Amino acid sequence: MFVLRSTVSKPEDAATAFADAWNRHDMGDLAALFSEDANFVNVVGVWWKSRSEIEGAHRATHETMFRESRLDGDVSSVVELAPDLRSVHYTWTLTGASAPDGTPAGTRQGILLLIVKKEQSGWQIKVAQNTDIVPGMIAPPSSAKR
Repeated sequence: MFVLRSTVSKPEDAATAFADAWNRHDMGDLAALFSEDANFVNVVGVWWKSRSEIEGAHRATHETMFRESRLDGDVSSVVELAPDLRSVHYTWTLTGASAPDGTPAGTRQGILLLIVKKEQSGWQIKVAQNTDIVPGMIAPPSSAKR
């Protein structure tokens, strides 16, 4: 059974609770933030389609490459999509991760998008998409006339 230490009372709290569970390397608490039928696409395009898949994948990486990692960031937007449904963007910096060969992976930055739904127990993550920010990449100029 997945039981979160505290109720997620505001949509943005789902993102900060995610980072808190990550930094404690408590994948049970991290998984409890998600609905049973949640979907999560990670930064390399791996798609997990249930709370248990999300928990298992994060548990495996926190036993290896993310064992010493720290996730810090800020909620940069909350948008109402419908009553009791919000999108939350969390811009993050990850330090302390290791590469597959065990060497330090360096600092990474990215954006985590969460779609959260208000349930009786509080806000739960229904959909998550994580994206690495690639340094030096810019969008091409728009061809639209201004």
